[in-house]
Amino acid sequence: MPPNRVTKAKATKKAAAKLTNKPAKLAQETSRDLLEERLEFLLTCIKETGMKIDFGAVARHYGISTNAAGLRFLRAKDCVAKIVRAREAAQKSDQDPEPTEDQEV
Repeated sequence: MPPNRVTKAKATKKAAAKLTNKPAKLAQETSRDLLEERLEFLLTCIKETGMKIDFGAVARHYGISTNAAGLRFLRAKDCVAKIVRAREAAQKSDQDPEPTEDQEV
């Protein structure tokens, strides 16, 4: 026979991380934007300071080859560059007003 007492459900990490005042989709987009900005910042720091990445150490940490670690870095850098280009294009299109029919003459 089950006990008659009420038990509390344990909170999961997902449930604790959800914002109650925003829709879930909006919160995910905001989180993704923040992640993209931080990744862009990190890669810019590496690029601008000329830091040398020890891909051997990274490879040992992840249990992959040195070449695989280098390729993962290149893919991440390319992905961030693509995101930056898309953001800049969106900002440019927001700044350039579209001509109306009266202005096209």
